[in-house]
Amino acid sequence: MKTLITSIVLLISVSVCAADQPDDGIYLRAKGEPSPWIKSQDGQKIFLGKKQTLEVQKSELFSQNNANTEFYLSVTVPYDEDIGPSTYILIVDGTAYRQAGSGSSQKETSSLSFYISEKKKAEQVSEFVNTPVVYRRHPRHNLQVSFTPAKQEFSAGDEVTATLKIKNVGTNEVSFMKGGRNRAARDNQYIFSARLGGKQVDDVGTSYHFGGLASRRVLKPGEIFEDTISLNKWFSFDKPGMYEIHGSYYLDFKDPDDESWRTIWEDHVSADFAVRIKEEKKPSNKAIDSDKK
Repeated sequence: MKTLITSIVLLISVSVCAADQPDDGIYLRAKGEPSPWIKSQDGQKIFLGKKQTLEVQKSELFSQNNANTEFYLSVTVPYDEDIGPSTYILIVDGTAYRQAGSGSSQKETSSLSFYISEKKKAEQVSEFVNTPVVYRRHPRHNLQVSFTPAKQEFSAGDEVTATLKIKNVGTNEVSFMKGGRNRAARDNQYIFSARLGGKQVDDVGTSYHFGGLASRRVLKPGEIFEDTISLNKWFSFDKPGMYEIHGSYYLDFKDPDDESWRTIWEDHVSADFAVRIKEEKKPSNKAIDSDKK
C-alpha cells in the first residue's frame, strides 16, 4: 500500500512540473524550477517563463536542405540588448522550438532564429508567424564538366594543377557561389579522390575549413566558368605512374533573378581525369664512369 501511495505522489509531482499545452507564442526561457517545463522538438527539457508580446517587424522561414525537411526561422524585432542566443522559446501547436541564435543590426533591430524539423511543423509555424515557407527548388541546371591537367606529364616534385571547366549547355541561366569553403589550407569547395595502380591514394590534407569569402557567378546558356586548382594539397604525387582522379566541385545555387543570398539548391558537379607522374631516369654506369674521367 505504501509503495502505491508513493507512486501516486510521484506521478502528481511530474504532472505539476510538466507544462500543460501552452498557448501559441514566444516565451521567455526560465532558468529552472519551479517554472513548468516542456520538451523541445529536438528532445531537450526547457523551462517556460512568461509569454511575451514582441513587435515582429519581419520574419523569414526557409528550407535548409533539398529534401525540404529542415527549416530555419528568422524573426526581426526592435533592438534589445538583453536578447541572447537562447533567451526565448517559440511554441506553435504544442511543439516547442528552442531559440538557436541571435543578432543585432547597428542597435536598431534584433533577430531571433529557430530551427524546425518536418514540413508539417514548418507549415504550422508559417501560419502562426504569417510568413510563407520558402522551399528548396531544383534550378534545372544542365552543365558540362571537365578537369584538364596543365601538362600531359609531370615530374615528381612538380606542382600538379588542373583546370575545372563548367559549361552551361542548358537553356536557362544558373547562378552559384565561388568560395565559402576556402578559408583553410586548401579550397574545400573541391573534393578529390585518386587511385594509383588500383589502390587508393592517401589524402595528405584536411577538409576542415572556416568558411571564407565568396562571390556569385552567373552562367548564361553557352557561357563557361573556369578555375585552376593545385592538386598537391590533396596528394603528394611521390610515386611515378598514372593517377586516376575523380574530382567534384560543390555548387551552392542561388536564384539568378533574386539578389538574396539564400540557397535554392545544393549539388556537386564531377568528372574523372588522369595525371601522369613520369619516372625519373637514373644515370647509366657509363655516364657515371665518364664523369669520373
